[in-house]
Amino acid sequence: MDIVDVPIPALEPGDCLLRVESALVCGTDIRIYEGTKKKNVSYPTVMGHEFSGTITECNGDLPEGLSIGDLVAVYPLVPCGSCIACTRGKANICRNRVAFGYQLPGGFGEYVRIPAAAVQNMVKVNGIDPNSAAVIEPLSCAYNGLKLIDAPSARALLVTGCGPLGLMHIRLAKAIGVERIVAVDPSEERLRVAAASGAQLTLTPGDGVVSAIRDFTDDAGVDAMIVAVGRADAFEPYLDALAPGAKVNLFAGFPTGKDTLQVSANEVHYNEYSLVGSSSCHLSDFEYVASLVADGTLKVDDLVTTTLSIDDTVGAIEAAKAGRDLRVGVSARIS
Repeated sequence: MDIVDVPIPALEPGDCLLRVESALVCGTDIRIYEGTKKKNVSYPTVMGHEFSGTITECNGDLPEGLSIGDLVAVYPLVPCGSCIACTRGKANICRNRVAFGYQLPGGFGEYVRIPAAAVQNMVKVNGIDPNSAAVIEPLSCAYNGLKLIDAPSARALLVTGCGPLGLMHIRLAKAIGVERIVAVDPSEERLRVAAASGAQLTLTPGDGVVSAIRDFTDDAGVDAMIVAVGRADAFEPYLDALAPGAKVNLFAGFPTGKDTLQVSANEVHYNEYSLVGSSSCHLSDFEYVASLVADGTLKVDDLVTTTLSIDDTVGAIEAAKAGRDLRVGVSARIS
C-alpha cells in the first residue's frame, strides 16, 4: 500500500466533490489489502466504502434537498439498473454494479469524486458526528439482513457472533422493536457490549446453550437467527433452538474451503425453516437507517473506538484486523 499525493479529482458534468470527514475500515478492506479479496476490485484502488463527507463542489445541479456544505453519508453501490437482479428489485446484488472502494476511488483519501450516476447516493445527515455518519453503511447491511428474516415481527432473535456487525444487528433489532434478543459469543467483553446494546440473554458457546435459549423463550425457540461470524459452529449447534418456521440469515461470509455446513434436510423440511443469505443493502435501507441515526433512535456514537491518520492507514487496517475495536476510523487529516 502506498500513501501518495494526487490532484484533487476533476469533475465531469453532473459530478460532485466531497471532502472526506470520516472513513472506516471494514473486514473487506482488510482482505483487499492482503490480496485475498480480488473479485470486483480494480487495482490499484483507493479503498474505503464506509465514509462520510462534506459537499464542496458540484459540476451541475445538486439533487433536490442537497446543498454545498451539507454533511452526507454515501451509499457505496452504483447498480446498472438493467440486469436481471436490478429489474427484480435486487439492485444490491446487481451483476454489473460498481462500488466506491472497489472499482471507484473510495474514502481513504482527502477528497472523493461522486460521479453523476451516483449523486443520488448522497444522503444528508447534517447535525450528527461524521463517524456516526460513516457507520450508517454497515448498519444498513445489517438492517437488510434483519429484513430478510422478518426480524421486525420476530418475538425472539438469536445473534451468534458479537463482532462489530453482530453488535450492530443487536442494536438495530432493539431499535425496530424485537422483544427478546439472545447473543452468543466466546468473548465475555463482547457479551458485555452485547448486553449494553440490547441483548437480554448473553451466552458463551457450549453445553446448555440451547436449553438456556429455550428457557428464555418459554420453550418456543427463536423465530429468527443471524449468523454474524463465518464459522460452521456458529450455526450448526443452534438448530434445536429454532422455533417452527424460523428464518436464518447467513449474514457473514465464510472463508473459502470452510464454507460447508452440515444440516439435516428433514429438519428444514418438517419445521419449515428458511435459510437465506444477504449482501450489502438497498439505497432505501441506507436512507431508513440514516433517519434512525439522525433522530437518535439508534445510538452509534460509541462504535468507532479508534481513529488513525490517513498516513497510518496500514496501522488502521492492522488495528481493525486485531479485533479489539468495534470500528477503526481513518482520518483524512495528515498527522
